[in-house]
Amino acid sequence: MRAASVGFMDNLMARGLYQLKPDLPYTPGACGAGVVSEVGAGVTDFTVGERVSFLNYFGAFAEEIVTAGSTLVRLPDSMPFDQGAAFRLTYNPALFALSVRGDLRQGETLVVTGATGGVGAAAVQLGISMGATVIAAVSTREKAAMALEAGAHHAITYTDGRLRDRVRELTGGRGADVLLDFLGGDVFDELTHCVAPLGRVLVMGFTTGRIPHVATNLMLLKNAAVIGVFFGGWGIGKNAEAVRDLNDRLFELSSERELKVTIGHQLPMHQAAEALELVAERETIGKIVLYTDDAVP
Repeated sequence: MRAASVGFMDNLMARGLYQLKPDLPYTPGACGAGVVSEVGAGVTDFTVGERVSFLNYFGAFAEEIVTAGSTLVRLPDSMPFDQGAAFRLTYNPALFALSVRGDLRQGETLVVTGATGGVGAAAVQLGISMGATVIAAVSTREKAAMALEAGAHHAITYTDGRLRDRVRELTGGRGADVLLDFLGGDVFDELTHCVAPLGRVLVMGFTTGRIPHVATNLMLLKNAAVIGVFFGGWGIGKNAEAVRDLNDRLFELSSERELKVTIGHQLPMHQAAEALELVAERETIGKIVLYTDDAVP
C-alpha cells in the first residue's frame, strides 16, 4: 500500500450504517493504490511490481492488502499513488452515474448537489467534458466560488430554500435534464420540482440523513425518471471488464483534459480515525488521503 482514499461510505460502514455490514473485526477503507508484491497461482492479468489501484469494500487503511485481481486496474505511469487512490471512488462512480445510468448527452443541463465533494466535483468535471451545462448546488458561498473556479457554469446554494427557483431561472423555466443528488432529504424534494420533461433524477446518497419519498405525480407529468446509482453494486468484484473499460475511458479523459482529484487533507495512515471524523463532519473540500509511512508527501 502507498495511499488510501477516505470517503463517506467508509464512515458509514465503520459505524454499521452501510447496507453492507462486514464481519468483525475488519479493516476500513474501500479504495487505495500501491505496488503488487505477490500474486496467487490463478492470477494471470497482473505481475509483481506493477503499479495498481484497487476498489474493494474494506481493507485499505493498512500497510498491505490481499484483494481479488478483479478489483485492480493498472495506473498510468504519470498518475501518482494518491491520485490513483482517490480517482477510483470519485471519477468511477461519477462517470457510471452520468454515462451508464443518467445517459447525459451533449447540450443537456446537469445539476450536481454536493458539487465540491469528491464524487460531486468529479461529476462537475465530467459533465463539462461531456458537453453539458453544469449547475453546481452547494451549501455555502465559499463552496459556490470553488465550484465556479473548477469550471461549473453556474453555482447556487441550497440552504436558502430557493433551489427549485434558481434552477428554473437558469434554465428558462424548463428545468434540468439530469440531476445528480447525494444529499436526499429536502434537497431531493426540491430537485423533483425542477426536472425537465424526459429528465432523470439520479439518486446516489442521503448524506443529510433523511431518505426521501418520491412524488410520483411529478415524475408522471414530466415523463421523468428517478434512477438509483449504486456503483459498488455494479462494479466492485462483479463486472471487472466493464470497470476496466470505464477506467480506460477515464484515464484517456484525464490525459486529454488533465482531470485531477482535489485532495483537501493529507494524513498518515495511523490517523485513519481522525480522517473518518473529518468525513462525518462534512466540512471537507475534496478527498482525504491517507499515506503509508514510506509514502507521506
